[in-house]
Amino acid sequence: MGKKQQSRGQKRAAKVAARRKKVGRPHEPLRPVTTLPGLDTWDDGLDPAQVEELQPVDEMRYAVAEIRTARAVGPYDGNPEWLEVLEASVAALAEAGEDDLVVEIIDDRVRRAVADTLASSSPEPAREEVRCLVASDGETAPADLAPDEPGGAPAQALAFAVLLGWLANNGPRPIPATARTRVPEWVRSTLGDGPAAAVDRVIGILGSDADRAEAIGPVAEELGDDYLAALMWISAGLVALYGDGAVDDFLPLPA
Repeated sequence: MGKKQQSRGQKRAAKVAARRKKVGRPHEPLRPVTTLPGLDTWDDGLDPAQVEELQPVDEMRYAVAEIRTARAVGPYDGNPEWLEVLEASVAALAEAGEDDLVVEIIDDRVRRAVADTLASSSPEPAREEVRCLVASDGETAPADLAPDEPGGAPAQALAFAVLLGWLANNGPRPIPATARTRVPEWVRSTLGDGPAAAVDRVIGILGSDADRAEAIGPVAEELGDDYLAALMWISAGLVALYGDGAVDDFLPLPA
């Protein structure tokens, strides 16, 4: 029986999958975080004449489609059916705007940092992800804006919005009041005293509006890069203590 011919879309999807597989490291900084490198820079054996050049927003659609496909059926393993699911996901995203795509890409990166924190019992995955976000903002933010000005750190701002959505205690799973004590204890015993000290400063993010306002005030500047990392450590503690370690089941997925 002859080899099943791949459609143009499947070849394009295979090129995306091959490129992402070559990148390898789960927290390799995207250039910038909100987009992906051009596909034509990777030689994966496909005929370039048969691969359409993608615009940045199309590459983002493929990135989000890959996120959704891996979440639904697992990572790419060479199975043609995986590529068919990917194509279907791309088609479903045909009308998605760039802003929504960017949010979902950032959500996935922060979500993976939380999962890696749990898997490694280390504070470093969160810190590494923050370094990627900071580096991305350095490449993409307007030159006349400082990182702490509106629009000056878009990747970090989006990551903060994602984390605040998880921690604002207004989702389908109310966060128990005991979390304000138990999560810092978990962080101290699992990740160490340094991360726990940072978490102690911002654990009010789980509390009342007044507590939350204090947790996103001057303390953010005082903690520097460990501010976003601390919110990821709190997220990891919540998943460990109240979500049986299941990140995607406990933390709300993008709408």
